[in-house]
Amino acid sequence: DEHPIDYEAELENEEEEAAPVSEKRLKREMRAEAIRRLEEAARTEKDFRAVVEEWNKLDRNRERRERDHENLRGDVPLEYQAVPEPKLIPRWMNNPAYRQLMAGNFLDILFDCPYEMHNLTSDPFISRMVEELSEEHKEVLYFLSLRLYSSTRLAAVRGQSDRNIRKLRKTIHKKLQRQMYDHLCGKQEHGGSLTLRECQFLEEYSKIARKQGKDAVIRRENKTKRRKKKNRP
Repeated sequence: DEHPIDYEAELENEEEEAAPVSEKRLKREMRAEAIRRLEEAARTEKDFRAVVEEWNKLDRNRERRERDHENLRGDVPLEYQAVPEPKLIPRWMNNPAYRQLMAGNFLDILFDCPYEMHNLTSDPFISRMVEELSEEHKEVLYFLSLRLYSSTRLAAVRGQSDRNIRKLRKTIHKKLQRQMYDHLCGKQEHGGSLTLRECQFLEEYSKIARKQGKDAVIRRENKTKRRKKKNRP
């Protein structure tokens, strides 16, 4: 009887990865071939579950290797990952934007403006959706979502009222969320797979849309919960 291979991935360093054929790469190819043979020989549900788990292991190992070469930022601006206790002086040299620039990773910096920010994502639909916004909407979206300006601060910069900025923000969110909802629904109908975050968005937006119709919008303005009023004796 054949049993699934139990192993821990050995990650290649940069020199090995760049080599035409490295020992670790050959090992990965041999493991993949072994799993393919197990898949062909599988007959029971238990056998197939074991094969799926082995493929998942290979995928997790691949993702770890890719993360080592990515500039991950999460959902915050680049400057928010500055080194807390920098070893370089002057301090500004520890800024992530500067470190990326010195490493030759300058695309984030070139595209860090309202009119080029659509190039910051590799998703073609999201990129096109943002690119097609009006100039005014691009500016408001950029400063509120990427630069994390408050509506009051942006109102002062643009010479508008705070109420007008909040109204613009709601209009932009409503437009983008509706387009994203229609896109994900179409993707789902054609058998495409959705991420957990996309599924959560569909569920949340659907609930609001049933009540508000075309005016549906998921609002994220209030980051903190309101303080509870203390009952005075």
